[in-house]
Amino acid sequence: MAWHEDLSPFADFGPDCAACLGAVGWLERGRQFPTGAVDPAVYARLVELLRHPWEPAITVGFHACDLCLYDGPPGKRNLYVPADARVFVCPELVAHYMNAHAYRPPDEFCAAVLDCPEMRSSTYLKALLGVARPLMKATG
Repeated sequence: MAWHEDLSPFADFGPDCAACLGAVGWLERGRQFPTGAVDPAVYARLVELLRHPWEPAITVGFHACDLCLYDGPPGKRNLYVPADARVFVCPELVAHYMNAHAYRPPDEFCAAVLDCPEMRSSTYLKALLGVARPLMKATG
């Protein structure tokens, strides 16, 4: 897993996609990250979205939490959360980071999580297409 600063352009799929994708929750040992309380409804909705995330683009490999003292849980999927002006991309470990390491995602991301349509619904797909058309072209 590669570290990305929260809300920075997520350029892993090329420069055409970076403008519409924002990184959230790409934590790494030795890098500072915000901590604090988050509305439990955000965490609950995030866990629900992570049950069966739809990935319009897939990165290869898996990662484990290197913030844990011993055995951090593994993760291999990413979650795409549409917002008004971009799509947030976070690793599936974002819920673990919140629960075990008190990570506090940006408020914009938390609002998008609460507003996110059901995974795999036509409303979700339309929300993605509305802001991330370059991603769909690059991976489709």
